[in-house]
Amino acid sequence: MNTPITVGLIGLGRHGSRYLRHLVEEETSGKLVGISRQHVDKGRQQAAEHGIQFFPDYRDLIADPAIQAVLIVAPAALHAQIALEAIRLRKPVLLEKPLTLNSTDGRHIVETAHQAGVPLMTGHTLRYERVIQKIKEMSTTLGPWQSLNATMHLEERPETIADQEPSHGILLEFGIHVLDWVCMMMPKTPLTVSANMTRLSSNAPESHTDITITTPSGLTCHLDIARVRSQRITHIEIAGEKGRVRGDWTNGMIETFEKEQRISQEFIPSTPTIVLMLNNFFQALRANQPVPITGEEGLRAVELAEACHQAAQSGRPIHCPAAITQT
Repeated sequence: MNTPITVGLIGLGRHGSRYLRHLVEEETSGKLVGISRQHVDKGRQQAAEHGIQFFPDYRDLIADPAIQAVLIVAPAALHAQIALEAIRLRKPVLLEKPLTLNSTDGRHIVETAHQAGVPLMTGHTLRYERVIQKIKEMSTTLGPWQSLNATMHLEERPETIADQEPSHGILLEFGIHVLDWVCMMMPKTPLTVSANMTRLSSNAPESHTDITITTPSGLTCHLDIARVRSQRITHIEIAGEKGRVRGDWTNGMIETFEKEQRISQEFIPSTPTIVLMLNNFFQALRANQPVPITGEEGLRAVELAEACHQAAQSGRPIHCPAAITQT
């Protein structure tokens, strides 16, 4: 039996608590031995409940020789400083999405990890949704693509949620998942972006964004991303010359169409995406293989988000060059 990878978890807010729960309740090929969070009293309590060590200072967690890899689920504004410290001490990193709040910090992390030879994975969990994986497989049977479309409307969160992270706008909060999906489907394609954004007030972050992405071949991708009061909508759709496939990952459903007539409907049970991602990360480390979602891929999604903001602000299309993969 393989010895589990020992890990430390930094950040236990809304997302970090999910990581904690899965790490202590599920088989992930990893063993959680330490946590760190800004709320010291809660952190000590959580560590005592699970029989693990609490580190008031995340730097001490990273430096602990008992910890082989670091999971960073802290507020995105802190990602760069924490990740760079882990890379400096040559600890592999899994960094929750978005990689960073801007491409300058993201590029610095990616280049530093590359130069140090330290594995850096981006936590784009939507890739592990079974509906998303199934549609990616089916997309090769549709013939030349004619359009890609996605809608992601999530409900407003109660303002009373403890440890609520500051909002940086929906595009980086959760729309980054959809941008990453576009990048995953067209990894080496230069993209041109147009966008409109709606804000509740002039100084508020965007609450709704409507994005059109085009490729040099004329393929069009439309993205509708919003925070709404109710009625969650999460679906993607790819249309090709031979048919169309549509997937709803909230309801676990895939539909296929030919000439606007539905010819099949399949329900796919949900699977905890964080568990699948953690297993992939730990397995890659144990086998000394590349991580499945690289820092470069996380950076690409951040660059695309920046292009969307620039397009909305300027009122003109913004060109986003093809990704350059580190070798």
